[in-house]
Amino acid sequence: MVKLDVIGKLVTLSEREAEELRAAASAEAGRSSARRDLSLLLDRGLRTRTTIALSRAEARELAELLRSGGVRADLALLQEALREALEDAPP
Repeated sequence: MVKLDVIGKLVTLSEREAEELRAAASAEAGRSSARRDLSLLLDRGLRTRTTIALSRAEARELAELLRSGGVRADLALLQEALREALEDAPP
């Protein structure tokens, strides 16, 4: 399990979900340093089993990754947490 702190909202991912997100972010790491950073954060979460706190920019990048359709897993709870966190958080 990997826990993400999405701007104060805790979301738990299975290892499979976290690995799929990490792989999708890693696949685009050459085009985007933000995706590289997201990939590294997810990798650290998978290795250490600690809660990974996402900054607003990282949360936006994760939301964009989910919107791009590169992830097959049903991550509705994560998408909802990201939407709420990004709407509620100050810029």
